[in-house]
Amino acid sequence: MKGFAALALAMLPEFKAGKLARPIHLLLSYDEETTCLGPTGLIRRFGHDLPRPGACIVGEPTLMEVADAHKSISTYETVVRGFEAHSSKPALGANAISAAAELVHEISRMQARYEAPELLNPRFDPPYSTVHVGVLRGGTARNILAKEARFWWEFRGLPGTQPDEAFRAFEAYAREVALPKLARFTQDVAIETRCEVEVPGLAPEPGSRAEALALKLTRSNRTVAVSYATEAGHFQLGGVPTVVCGPGSIDQAHQPDEYLAIEQVDKGLRFMRALIGEMG
Repeated sequence: MKGFAALALAMLPEFKAGKLARPIHLLLSYDEETTCLGPTGLIRRFGHDLPRPGACIVGEPTLMEVADAHKSISTYETVVRGFEAHSSKPALGANAISAAAELVHEISRMQARYEAPELLNPRFDPPYSTVHVGVLRGGTARNILAKEARFWWEFRGLPGTQPDEAFRAFEAYAREVALPKLARFTQDVAIETRCEVEVPGLAPEPGSRAEALALKLTRSNRTVAVSYATEAGHFQLGGVPTVVCGPGSIDQAHQPDEYLAIEQVDKGLRFMRALIGEMG
């Protein structure tokens, strides 16, 4: 959803006329849907040839509530390389699909472990870290042991969880269990996993300048947590106090009839005008 960006751009004339004592900067980034890497080059320049912001508000949809925490996200591509042979003689080859299926099943078992009661955080929905496989491809024909299989998977970790935690557990299983089985009849096999992107989570910073400002602007006294990832973690790692607050609901995002309610537009505009008063 781009409602926050649209509102901020529409408010530019009022920002300029507001005679601000402290500046309001707009940072419009790219690639947020896939990598969240768009603003990282600018963040590295903060405090050097660009001023370091006193606070950052990332305008992803929160129904204009102040979100002080979100999960991290790490995405991976795993390629399993087997050895082709006729299915009537399985001892002459290595079935990449069988190994991939075992790895996918291990990811499902990993998910079950993340749902253990002692690991839950009730602020989130769902209240646990999640790991799943989204795409699986492989094979040539039903009577040929698959030479290659590949699948794409992701891990969304609660704050405090290392972004590569699931990857390290997966790599250990692949090395110690799946690969020896795959190499039972031939050594000409491999299991390789490539990290596509790691997006850091947003950790709560009670009383931070960003939290205090956003709560004042929204006239609220509570924060929420969201389960989707944003660029906010990058700003926080760059030393900038950050929260997420924007119009609209994530429930409407990526839907055929995606929309932004007028009531949310009105709340967003009140937020922007309150910001002018606070910066004046």
